[in-house]
Amino acid sequence: WEKWLLEWYSDGDRHKGEAELLAHMINVTAGHSFSEELLSHPQYKRLSGLINKVCCKLSSYQKDKVDSNCSHNITSHANYYVTTPEIESAMQELVQLILHNSEDNIHSDIKQTFLAIAKSFYYAAYCDHGTINFHIAKVLFDRVV
Repeated sequence: WEKWLLEWYSDGDRHKGEAELLAHMINVTAGHSFSEELLSHPQYKRLSGLINKVCCKLSSYQKDKVDSNCSHNITSHANYYVTTPEIESAMQELVQLILHNSEDNIHSDIKQTFLAIAKSFYYAAYCDHGTINFHIAKVLFDRVV
């Protein structure tokens, strides 16, 4: 919390680092311990940076899509352009980092949390509220055969 609050206070952007904060909160709640060694591990730092980058781009894309009802191919935000291929590329890099079997000593459940958050942001950015509500209702209330 402290890191996120300090960045929010200094930059004024409450969404900066939001995905990393979510991942950290979910992992702590799930019982994973976070040592200084893990938090300073290059692979963990890379995961944190990528999740923030991907989710920030997806949030900007979603906001602009709603605000200007723009096409799915390109959106402008804060004087720069975020293209769908740019988002896809960053998402692919994140997925490869998470699924790559390496000797980084980062528990696979921790990595999977990063992936679940990225998928949630992706889903919210590309699906309208009606589709999301329909899927939620289907999962919660339809009988499984």
